[in-house]
Amino acid sequence: MKTLGERIAELRKERNMTQEGLASTIGISAQAISKWENNVTMPDITLLPLIADVFEVTIDELFSITSKPHKHPVNIEEIPSFVYDETIINMWGREYDDYAEKVKEQFKKNPELSTGFVSEEAGAVYGEKDLALVYLPSAEESLKLLDDEKAAKFLQVLSDRNVRMLLKYQLQQCAHAFTAASASTQTGISETDAKEALEKLTGYNLTFAQDVDVGAGEKLRVYQVFAIYKMPLLVYPLLTLAKKLSDFRDSWYGFRG
Repeated sequence: MKTLGERIAELRKERNMTQEGLASTIGISAQAISKWENNVTMPDITLLPLIADVFEVTIDELFSITSKPHKHPVNIEEIPSFVYDETIINMWGREYDDYAEKVKEQFKKNPELSTGFVSEEAGAVYGEKDLALVYLPSAEESLKLLDDEKAAKFLQVLSDRNVRMLLKYQLQQCAHAFTAASASTQTGISETDAKEALEKLTGYNLTFAQDVDVGAGEKLRVYQVFAIYKMPLLVYPLLTLAKKLSDFRDSWYGFRG
């Protein structure tokens, strides 16, 4: 970082001012300016605002202190795109600020491309055209996932075509209630299979179910979409990765690890 004297000399020369001219503007001798610029003496603190005004800079700029540029707040609907860009950029370091745009441009040309970073100690960062993922656990912790029966069971549930069809149906219904019979009529799945699939979804809180009394001691199982936020947060990313992995090719636009 430049000394205050060096900074004064730099700003003076940038403005084509002589030491005499600067001295005259401030109201001191040219010898005093020379001593400042050669770091023999320092200007009194009370003169700093005046010197800064002469050069039309802030006091921070006078001391070569550069403040971070003000960032406009991100619109709430733009947060996913903003975080995606930041994840891709930081994968390669802030010195490559335009990297995200370059990567996205390459993804448009070739959707099979991926970009990735694998840490030597733990976790990884992965990016493709629709997803940027940060994974933190260590290799030891990650191995445990291969023995996790709960994770395996959920993958089995999603592998059931009836489950996926009913999940799609209920998302299209949004807040509307429905029964296994009505869902069967709309999807072409048998009522028995529809009920089985809906109960699986209920078990993972992806569907809400309640028994409604319809009279004469008869109850009807009524379903409704529930926790829809889990779809973009968890289910869609999982399916995106599964689809990518099903026909994955080692086509990388940047890989480290």
